[in-house]
Amino acid sequence: MCSFTFRLVDGGLMFLLLSLTRISAQREMSLNPTTIGHYTESPCQLFDKYETTVTEGEALSLPAYYDLSELVWASVTEFTWYRNRTQELPSSEEERVHHHGPVLFFLPLLINDSDQYYTYWRNAAGTCLIFVTEVIVVKVQPFDHSVLFNDISESADNIAIPCPEPVEKLCQDGKENLTWYKNFSLIPNESERNLWVYGASKADEGIYTCVCTWEHNGTVLKTSASRRLKIQAPSASHPPQINLPINGSTETTDLYTTKKLRCEAFCGQNIEDDCHVSWEINGVKVGLQQQGYSVNTTSEVEVSSMRSIFTAILTINTVTMRDLQSKFTCVAMNDQKWDYAVVTLKLRGFMFMGLCVVLLLFFLLAAVAIKVFDIDLALLFRGVFKCCGRSEDGKVYDAYVVYQMDGVDKEREEKVYHFVSIVLPTVLEQKCGFRLFIHGRDDLPGEDRLELVEACIRLSRRLIVILTPSSSTLSGSGGQGSCGYTSLLTTAEDYECQVGLYQALVHSEMNVILIQLGDMGEGGYTHLPPGLQHLVRKSAPLIWHEGRRGSTLPNSSFWKRVRYMMPWPRSTSFDNQLI
Repeated sequence: MCSFTFRLVDGGLMFLLLSLTRISAQREMSLNPTTIGHYTESPCQLFDKYETTVTEGEALSLPAYYDLSELVWASVTEFTWYRNRTQELPSSEEERVHHHGPVLFFLPLLINDSDQYYTYWRNAAGTCLIFVTEVIVVKVQPFDHSVLFNDISESADNIAIPCPEPVEKLCQDGKENLTWYKNFSLIPNESERNLWVYGASKADEGIYTCVCTWEHNGTVLKTSASRRLKIQAPSASHPPQINLPINGSTETTDLYTTKKLRCEAFCGQNIEDDCHVSWEINGVKVGLQQQGYSVNTTSEVEVSSMRSIFTAILTINTVTMRDLQSKFTCVAMNDQKWDYAVVTLKLRGFMFMGLCVVLLLFFLLAAVAIKVFDIDLALLFRGVFKCCGRSEDGKVYDAYVVYQMDGVDKEREEKVYHFVSIVLPTVLEQKCGFRLFIHGRDDLPGEDRLELVEACIRLSRRLIVILTPSSSTLSGSGGQGSCGYTSLLTTAEDYECQVGLYQALVHSEMNVILIQLGDMGEGGYTHLPPGLQHLVRKSAPLIWHEGRRGSTLPNSSFWKRVRYMMPWPRSTSFDNQLI
């Protein structure tokens, strides 16, 4: 957009020639003879064509040409104005639209004045020039931004906003009144040709309008011109820093697919150029449009930080084996530094296979670890989830201990008694927090033996059976009497005791823990009742070796297995020190 003025003195008035936008210059173009108005013209030449956008209700002085000083028009004998080449316009000042020589006046503009206006200049030598101006009249509301003059874009603290030249020239002799508006609100006490904004900030941005109020033939007219003020943040250039890609990195892709690589660099604050990013393939720069490749470059300034980010996106139309063997280099440069980052491509399948191998090895190691340390892990989780491990089930004892005393020699009897009376309670009750029922220790004198056996087994969560070699009787009486399974039933009392124990085992959901004391001898388990033999075949007994190192330590292998088969302990205060 270019601003220009033409001064015509008539009755002491100076009229404004508003800003026009030049559309094209088509000099020396010959027009055929044509009939315009009531004249039949000789061939004329189109000199220039313009366009201007103005606001309804304001005064407009429209020159035929934006710079009349370029033309020798003093010898022109006739100026003729036409609207749309058909309607001749008058020169009388009484008319709202009239002309004074090379200037056409609209006093004021109406919305229907939008049209093309033709000026024919003729001199005595017979020269004829044609000037065409297209006038576009817009309404006052809403504001049409097409009427704005060039923006003022500054980053200084103090900024001068000059009144556009047409309005400034109109009011420069002091006889007219000049006022300023910001965003269409009056700025008081401002009438100079330059409006100064001190300590400029973002709050001062907006549309500034200078209005010249003047009088013609007793009519008060107004002519205005507006321009936008933009406050630019301070700018600073820095050596480029490449954000993407990371130098030496690898991108995964698939063959025969499209792949995009992003080159992104930081080059300073609030700069729009002075930094260049590009891509190279094996040291050769990629053009904007290269066979098989294309590059799209952009730049943006982040709103919050005002960081200037420059980006180049390389598009590989079809990934081939050659691309997998190539080096792609992101290059960023300005007048301070040259930087680069190299990236290569790798097939996605190779990475997937490697990941699968790693996962497979991980799961194999995890499976082996679980297999080897399954008991330790189970005990560990009992300690971790001890708050939710045990619910009320109405049981009193964690285990009912059954052991054999009949038919064994004195030495064997002492070993059984030592294990049942000392070792078992010490480890499971005192160190692990379980509660056991052991005959001879926990029963009361005079109680019915059969009822006691049935009741106590029903109140127990596990049944611990102590196995000894060459024994023909399974006792639960600790020497207080035989109560169990036997191959030869000798008394009715033993038979009733058997039946009670059998009912408890068959009809309860009790798990059985078999503990073997020493070697069973040549006969193995054949001396045991069929029921116990069946349990032995289902689950091998845990063998306790007296005198072996750690035989009385709760964290030894034997006692970890016993604890693993036991229910969750009643007391959890032992867990952390045992695991």
